[in-house]
Amino acid sequence: MMDIKLNIILIFLVTSLLSCGTDNYDTGENFGDLLDSPSDLVLIEEEHSFGWGRSDCYMCHNLNNIHLEDRTDINLDMEDIQDMTFEGDEETCQICHGDNGSS
Repeated sequence: MMDIKLNIILIFLVTSLLSCGTDNYDTGENFGDLLDSPSDLVLIEEEHSFGWGRSDCYMCHNLNNIHLEDRTDINLDMEDIQDMTFEGDEETCQICHGDNGSS
């Protein structure tokens, strides 16, 4: 019985160690090129149905996982956009994405 428990623990440890240290680069949330949307960057209910009408953007969108990569073909300055997002509050989101139906 003790050997079975020890084997299970060893298998778990080996599996855990093998899954560590990935070289994958985190590109963050990917909703494609929002400029291809019907209203460009401004959110509309049919595209943002789960969050529509909410002004608390950061409840669903983690600051560390948004605006990591430019998904447009216009070469946005992602570093400036990230700085603006981190320095502002959720009202900063409205500058580009509209009021999300919350007004």
